[in-house]
Formats: sequence, structure tokens, C-alpha cells
Amino acid sequence: MNDNDRNPRLLRTRWGFYQYDPLPSDEELRAYYEKKYFQEGRGSYEIAYSDEEIRYFRLKASLIYRKARQLAGETAGKKLIDIGCGEGWGMDEFHRNGCRVFGLDYSRHGMEKFHPHLLPFLEQGNLYELLQRRAERAENYDYLLCANVIEHVKDPVELLREIKILMRPASLLVVIAPNDFSPLHEHLLEQKKISRQFWLCYPDHLSYFNKQSMTALLTDLGFDVRSILADNPIDLNLLNDNSNYIEDTSKGKRTHLFRIRSDNFLGDIDPDGLLRIYEILGAMGVGRNLYYYCTSRP
Repeated sequence: MNDNDRNPRLLRTRWGFYQYDPLPSDEELRAYYEKKYFQEGRGSYEIAYSDEEIRYFRLKASLIYRKARQLAGETAGKKLIDIGCGEGWGMDEFHRNGCRVFGLDYSRHGMEKFHPHLLPFLEQGNLYELLQRRAERAENYDYLLCANVIEHVKDPVELLREIKILMRPASLLVVIAPNDFSPLHEHLLEQKKISRQFWLCYPDHLSYFNKQSMTALLTDLGFDVRSILADNPIDLNLLNDNSNYIEDTSKGKRTHLFRIRSDNFLGDIDPDGLLRIYEILGAMGVGRNLYYYCTSRP
């Protein structure tokens, strides 16, 4: 895709989140994710991970699971659908805790590499079409996970509407999205700690949410947001000139490792304590990603 040919611009939606216009075609997106995303190590997906990175991914998945269990009770024997399951870290955590799991994704490359035992539960294809087929069969799920997907799709509103059809009143949806155009980002720009909106990355991310806009969208579409969690607020490092990885990209890897090592250390001491920390940060809207735990209104 040639960004210059398209000249995409950001438009603010009525819910407050931003979206690019014009959007790439379905064929362009399919080629981007199937042929490039996993194989070339784009985005947050790498060719290979270190042992401490894998520990970090498993810790994050375990925190997602812990909060889901707090809100919705015992998971054994219940059904999870992971919409855009990627490499399968979240899906595997629920699977190991007794859930019947189902995964949907455009690509199977990440799952093949990191969780091949979950491939029998993976269906590959267009997410909207796969969700619509399940709706036509009147399927529903106890847990629905949509982690770092909504920012990539062309129509996040329609995606959430399709997901809602698969929910019952007792179902729990977890939506995870980058926390962009956040109060911290505004502060960093005002204080001239950063010289650009580094979170913008067309065509990888097509929509940009923060706590206020995502909550407005979910509420308007008939969801009740029961809890908001954060993950490691790595962007706070941009307030420190010695760890500002945007203005000095050579600091990026070391700052990334600091995030991993600090979370792994705190998680080893007390994972429930770390979960409480991220509940507080989520309530404040401070974190690189925010996790929205939702139930569905009739």
C-alpha cells in the first residue's frame, strides 16, 4: 500500500475515536496480514521471542484470565471465543483452565509457531464473515476476547455489533485496544517530550481509541463496562529524557526490556497485587493498552 497515493487523513467520529479516511480495501488488508504481519515480524509480533518475553506474554494472559474469573466465576467447561486470536496467548490461558476454546483469525502463522496444539480450534478467514456464520447458527459464548484487533479493522462499530449477537446476559466480553490520544499523550506533546504523534501507524492501525472514546462507543452500542484495566504504562518513560525511546530510538529495546522485567518481577511476587495495580491505572486511563470488561444489555 502506498500511503502517499492514498493521502489518508484522520477523522474524529461521533464517539470521539479517530479513524483514517480513506480506508484500505479488503484485499489490501488481507494481503498485509496474511503475507507480511507474522512472517516479517511486524507490529507486536516477532520472528522469535526470548524466554523472558514469553513469560511476559503468559503473565499478561493470566491477568486477563484472573479478572475474567473474578467477574464471571468458574471457567471450567465454559466456552471462549478469541476473535483475532493471533499467536494464541490468551486462548491458551483459558484452554489450560478448562475452557472450551475457539479462535478466529485472518492468519494461522502465529498460532502455528507458538501454540500448534490449538490449531484444531482455529478457523481462518474474514472475521466479519466468521462471526456472521456463528450468529446464523445462534451460537453464544461465555467469554469473548477481542485483543488488539479493533484498531486494525475497517469497521469497529460493526465488529462490536457482530460480537454482541454472540453474547448472553451472563457473557463477558474483553476488548483490548491501544490507549491513543490519551491525556498522557497530550501532556507529552504539550511538554515537548515528543515531537510527533508516534502512535499513528497506517495501515496497521486504522482507528484510535482512549478510555473516554472507547467507553462512549461501548455504552452506545449496548454494553455495560464493568471494569477497565491497564497494562504496563511504558509511555511514562517518555517523561524521562534518559528513556525517551521516541526521540532516541536506540533506547527502545532497553525500555521494552525494562517493561518486561519489571512486570515479570512484580508478577512473581504477587500476581493479584499486580492486577490491582493495573485496575487502578485502568481507572486513571494510564497504560499503553486498556482492557475493557463488558456485559451486554438486552
